[in-house]
Amino acid sequence: MGKSSILNRLIGFNRQKVGSVREADSHGRHITTYRELIMLPKGGMIIDNPGMRELQLWSEDEDIDEVFDDIEVLSRDCKFRDCTHVNEPGCAVKKAIESGVLDLRRYQHYLKLKKEIEYLSIKQNQMKRVTEKARGRNISKYAKVVKKLKTGNY
Repeated sequence: MGKSSILNRLIGFNRQKVGSVREADSHGRHITTYRELIMLPKGGMIIDNPGMRELQLWSEDEDIDEVFDDIEVLSRDCKFRDCTHVNEPGCAVKKAIESGVLDLRRYQHYLKLKKEIEYLSIKQNQMKRVTEKARGRNISKYAKVVKKLKTGNY
């Protein structure tokens, strides 16, 4: 099932054109040829963009805390300042879930987004290290060439 088919299911009617699925490999053809912002009946928005294969969060922890401001407020009463709200004793967020003040599904969405941001941060740091290492190698190679040119040993 392609993105346009999923979109049609979300909005409840066939708005986006969809193609048939090939028998040989169970893949469909790319039908979408233009970018479009579509308003969902319950207030959300989706961008149908040809060629897009995945979406990622590109955000900071502070942005998540802003979206989940209720959890941020609750976390101020946690026993530990660096509480992850998963298994620490004295967690005000976990207590709020147990008492029904905080919806469990909202909490689960919060944890999922936090985990994704953490993963992206690790991935960005790894990419930065690889880039810096390559840059260092290039500088080293350049320095050797310059040295050979200066000494006439090339």
